[in-house]
Amino acid sequence: MTTILYVHGTGVRADRYAADLERLTKGLADELPGVAVEPCPWGDVLGVRRPASDGMPPETAAGASDEADRRRAVWARLYDDPLYETRLAVLDADADASAVPPRVVKRLESGLRGLPEHGTVRERVGDEGAAALRRAVEELLADEEFDAALPALAVTKANDLIGRAVTAQYIAVREGAASPLVTPAERDDLAQAVADALGGTALGAGRKALRTGWRTAQRIAHPAVRRYRHQILERSTPAAGDILLYQARGKPVRTYLAERVAEAAADGGPVVLLGHSLGGIASFETLVAAALPQVRLLVSVGSQIPYLYGMDALASHRYGAPLPGHFTADWLNVHDPVDLLGFPAEPQFPGRVRDVAVDTREPFPRAHGAYWATREVYQAIAAAVERSAR
Repeated sequence: MTTILYVHGTGVRADRYAADLERLTKGLADELPGVAVEPCPWGDVLGVRRPASDGMPPETAAGASDEADRRRAVWARLYDDPLYETRLAVLDADADASAVPPRVVKRLESGLRGLPEHGTVRERVGDEGAAALRRAVEELLADEEFDAALPALAVTKANDLIGRAVTAQYIAVREGAASPLVTPAERDDLAQAVADALGGTALGAGRKALRTGWRTAQRIAHPAVRRYRHQILERSTPAAGDILLYQARGKPVRTYLAERVAEAAADGGPVVLLGHSLGGIASFETLVAAALPQVRLLVSVGSQIPYLYGMDALASHRYGAPLPGHFTADWLNVHDPVDLLGFPAEPQFPGRVRDVAVDTREPFPRAHGAYWATREVYQAIAAAVERSAR
């Protein structure tokens, strides 16, 4: 009888593993009746331990947020979305933007296009930065949302919001070109210089949008993260720590997998190693490191094997080296293209692995943990098991 050993991924512990194993067993039973699914729970014994409480960073009091924190929160959003504040300004604008004379909008447009040559602004960015600023302005003006926001921004003279939007886009352009990082002081000076170059900010302009933006941004930015850092690190340590521990000292995990293979094959039947994420990496490297002829099939699901191989970062298999002759198992690699942690393997291992792309119907990062809720995955595994038995 074929035995499938389920090798879980990073951060999984007993309670989560039991739930995944139950779902996996049921899903495989529907497609492969008579095939045994056996556990291989390495995380609780060989995974990273949680840090001692006295080694955790101190928490911050819930009311300790200040002006600097609020500004940091807004910039966190602007780095991700330079139109974050300007979009809110349009929603909060009291004036009828449709009534704004075209010449007022044209004046603002002209001011924006002239920023790279404006004296004070040019001093802030220098000759090299002027090209990046010119590109940033053109990208903003080409954006339909920003273009639609210009009348509201012009009539309210919310030039401080425009200054931050331009600066955030400028930083994105520079970082995309691998230019030296813009420091916080340079960032703030440039945002102010842009606002001044466009005519300054009217008293009270953009205040409502700014307050709304600050409140919204704070919910997901640094102050909240810092306030609950202890709880966040306690939850995230197993996931990140297992990867780091395996990369530094992964041999005990590979030894354990080899032992479990021997136990599962005691009745003489073939074994399938089914590994999710880091479990797939460990399963692959176990087969590379030692001859395990009992393993008929390797199934890696949502795996980073090709990614680490391409960086020459696998412990037991160097980039460019052929798979060893004792690696005789068939290999199926299942991935969802939406899962940013799952990679196709055929491009890196041509002729040695079969890729199957599935649709978990989930966005990332949920897609990475949704494979066992996807029938296509079980169908692909079943087909591979049947092929390997021929």
